[in-house]
Amino acid sequence: MKKILITGASDGIGLAVTKQLAASKGNQLTLVARNEEKLKHTLQQLPGERHQYLVADLSRDENVARLADHLSTVHYDILINNAGAGMYGEFTQMPLDDQLQMMRLNMNSLVILSHQYLTQARKGDVLVNTASFLAFAPLPGASVYSATKAFVAVLSETLWWEYKKKGVYVLGFCPGVTSSKFHHTAGASVRVFPGVLVQSPEKTAQEMIAAIEKSKLPSTVGGAATRFMLLLSRFLRRQTLINMMGRYSPVNTPPNES
Repeated sequence: MKKILITGASDGIGLAVTKQLAASKGNQLTLVARNEEKLKHTLQQLPGERHQYLVADLSRDENVARLADHLSTVHYDILINNAGAGMYGEFTQMPLDDQLQMMRLNMNSLVILSHQYLTQARKGDVLVNTASFLAFAPLPGASVYSATKAFVAVLSETLWWEYKKKGVYVLGFCPGVTSSKFHHTAGASVRVFPGVLVQSPEKTAQEMIAAIEKSKLPSTVGGAATRFMLLLSRFLRRQTLINMMGRYSPVNTPPNES
């Protein structure tokens, strides 16, 4: 049996990972998200009876501190830092306070929870931080979001090296374009991306879990087409790559186009 805590567990990738991990006999999950009704609904769908949830908006300092305190007293075999938010639009056209709140959620909360978890991690434990393929191919029209995910990817890779000698595995998981409510909430549509790059939350979750089971690489990118695109991008000038990504910028399309 493994005890697993998952943030951002009520939607998208987090929900898909939750369902697949719960399907493995014996896993005991603690789900974290800000919407209690969604958490209750998710819990009702899961096999097993020992799962629980914690309500926390991790863009708020007091909620992050409360969850860090929980991690200091309860040991988990796996922590999946999956909570995050995105914003699509031109940098100066989006409210600065909203972008700073996104930074607190995507970076600050992740650093605090990772620090607390690794402080007490045991040999065999696993920390997963969800970044994005945009960490390696930043998207104009999602400038701050791309930057936060580059931060998460770099942090996770360096922590992988620091903790591998202690027998603790740290993974920076970088999903490709995933078809979920994320894009609509961020202010655009998944349709701004080429269809070949888009995959389901279930497929993305399978790739995350496979990477956890292998416990080998410091980071992994979700989606075969996305991995191939990033491989080709290594042969491009940086200017060319940014221009290429700019063609798919959500600022080129009407907001929330479905």
